[in-house]
Formats: sequence, structure tokens, C-alpha cells
Amino acid sequence: MDFNPRNVILSHLEPAAAMRARGKIERVTLRRGGVLQEIGEPVDWVWFPDAALICVASENVDGESVSGGMVGWNGAYGAFEACGSRVSFTRAIVQIAGPAWRMRAGHYRELFDQSPALRTAVHKHIEALMVEARQLVACAAIHPVENRMCRALLDASERSHGGPVLSLTQEALANMLGVQRPTVAVTASSLQRRGLIRTRRGVIELLDRRGLQQLCCSCRETIAYAEAEIVRSEAHVCEA
Repeated sequence: MDFNPRNVILSHLEPAAAMRARGKIERVTLRRGGVLQEIGEPVDWVWFPDAALICVASENVDGESVSGGMVGWNGAYGAFEACGSRVSFTRAIVQIAGPAWRMRAGHYRELFDQSPALRTAVHKHIEALMVEARQLVACAAIHPVENRMCRALLDASERSHGGPVLSLTQEALANMLGVQRPTVAVTASSLQRRGLIRTRRGVIELLDRRGLQQLCCSCRETIAYAEAEIVRSEAHVCEA
């Protein structure tokens, strides 16, 4: 099997670790709407998207859910839980279809123990996710939906290695933003009238990236700066 991942975590494996991973990792195609992980279930797989986009959803006791982040080529889903409680407290849903890699959680733990490069990459990813989660809490409280939608569309495109056309439904976008679908429909119509996007059933086309960047909230720039600093930093991985 050819093992040439575009996923940034897998691409950091040392040659010896990559050779060990080759026989224990699977290449898969994720389909939109697929549920990779349910809340409360054991974490049996760790997922590494190449061009797919996984949205992580949290749920309250009343069954209401909202997306808590996006994982694309820049990270992995289950990489932290597989080494911790080994139980998922979030739901993982494929929002944009595409290729990915998956590894059994047990094999992943073995590789994690053997590969300093993998441990460093995962620690940096987890730190970046924490920064993003905290920033998005503030974002939801202080920024209008229109600005947040522009940020979410640009993030979804970049994290899925996407071009200008996103296979993304308005329902999925509403979940990502934590708003009602009619709110997304009204906001998307406004962006479309200004020539920034074009929508059709199940698809959103980004027509003017520069215009979207100018309109999106400042949280995108804040998160991007923090992520760049984390990537450049010398890792200090805590060992057991």
C-alpha cells in the first residue's frame, strides 16, 4: 500500500515509524453524513483526514447538539481520547466527503509510545484545538452570524484542501455555527446577493475569497496566529 499522507500529523512520522504504520493503517473514503463516532462509545479508531472534513459535535442531556470544531488535514479525531479515557464524549460527523486514514486505537497507542515525532505532532494539535475552542466560545458571544459564517466557510475550505466548491449543506453549517437553519438561509442569501458565495442544494460555492476574508470576524486571524506560533514552537512533551 502506498503511504503518502497529506495529513499533517501522519506526514511528521519518522521513517521507521512510517514503516510500522504502513501495515496497520487503512486508506478509506469518508462519505458526507457518515457518523464515525457516537457519544459514550469506546474509541476504537483514530481518524486522520487527508481531504475530508470531520465536525465534532457536543450534546446536552436534552439531546440538543452543536458543533465544537472541525478536523481536516491539519489534525486527527480520536488521537487524544485513544490514549486517555478511551471513551468519546463527542460525536464525529463527516461534513465534507473525501479520503482519510484510520488506525485501530490499540495500534495507534503502540505507535504513539514508539514515535516521539507523533507525540509532538499530536500535542501541538491538541494545544491548537484548545486555543480554537476557547476563541470560538468568545466568537459565538460577540460576533454576528454573518461574520462567523464567513470564517466557517473559509476554514472548511482550507481544512478539507477544498477548492471554491464545498459540498456543505445549510443544515450542517447551522450546526457548525450553533444557530437555526432559517438564520443560515437568510445570511447565505445576503452573502449571495453581494456576490461572495453561490448556493444550491447541498453545495456552497465560494466566489470571492478576498471579500469573505474582509468580512469574516477577527477570530480567524487570532486563531491562525496562535496555530502558527504553536507549529513553530519547540515542543515540550510531557512524558508519563
